[in-house]
Amino acid sequence: MKTLLQNVKLAWVGARRRADPDDPRVMRRFGEILHEMGRDREAWVSLADAARLEPDHAQGQFALGSVLAALGHLPDARLAFVRARRLDPGNADYAFAVGNVHFEAQEIDFAVRAYETAIQLRPDHARAMFNLGHAFKEKGLLRQASVAFRRALSVEPRFFKARFMLAYVYALMDLNNDAIEQYRLTIAQSPDYLKAWYNLGNCYLKRGQTTEALEAYRAILEREPTHARAHFAIGQAYARRGQLADAMVGFQQALALRGDFPECHLAYARALEGIGRLRQALHHYRVYLNDPVAEEHRDDIAEHVRGLASAAGEGRTATIETRAARDRGASQDGRAVDARAEIAGRRVNGVDEQALVEQRSAGYD
Repeated sequence: MKTLLQNVKLAWVGARRRADPDDPRVMRRFGEILHEMGRDREAWVSLADAARLEPDHAQGQFALGSVLAALGHLPDARLAFVRARRLDPGNADYAFAVGNVHFEAQEIDFAVRAYETAIQLRPDHARAMFNLGHAFKEKGLLRQASVAFRRALSVEPRFFKARFMLAYVYALMDLNNDAIEQYRLTIAQSPDYLKAWYNLGNCYLKRGQTTEALEAYRAILEREPTHARAHFAIGQAYARRGQLADAMVGFQQALALRGDFPECHLAYARALEGIGRLRQALHHYRVYLNDPVAEEHRDDIAEHVRGLASAAGEGRTATIETRAARDRGASQDGRAVDARAEIAGRRVNGVDEQALVEQRSAGYD
């Protein structure tokens, strides 16, 4: 229905444009509709012509900046937004747009000032408060970020992304109880927001509450059974318990869904090593080391692999595997296989450190 309405508007404005091809107002409106429809390159042409014919029109400069930003031309977009600000300095949305371009360009200090200006101009500008929180977070100013996200929520209590980011910042500040409370409130507002379920599970896992963590991860799979990272996280939770047989099932399911998953290869390798399956463990360690994005403890892991390979080549593998098989038979319920397995379970990559690895995808509005 929306697309049909847009097409009708575009046809009507297009007819006006053909009747009066030099009217900058019609050019501008035509470009704005094209931009709304995602036809940004076509919109750029029309909006640039309108801005050239009427350079002192603030809305025209703003519309041109918006389409340039959508196309990734950040310096030109910033210039257009600054012109709009100069022409209409009291417009909070223009200051907000300037802040967004600065943020995209990683000019965080300038972004902070622009967002603060937008908030001064419109004290209820929740989106500016939200993006200001992101800017403070980028600068490592977590307390200021939490204040900005709380301000956004005070204006829009159902702004669940602001609540999610408040929870995230609390977790970074080691306020785990507060983070859990805010994640649960986020989920109450948006039950299908999978990132909140995932990070809630990570907070529980960080506290050693594996039962609650598993419940959160399984809630993701109820909504999206092919969520590879949820399967991985379930594996981590079981590894934390020392239930390596169950942990490996989670890792296997994650890798079946997503092969390029270095931290899962590492966790799976450690679980395999924990039950004495050294040759398989070596394979997954090497997959991890060969992945260019795998950085965590790379040198230590490479040294560990060399030692493990040496042990496997000295004929010790059969003895270790035999002992592990015997121990597994004595632990049918899947709890800790032996002391070695329990240690390996605790060492599974990123149980604590990866707690909020998906946060960046929250982005900013």
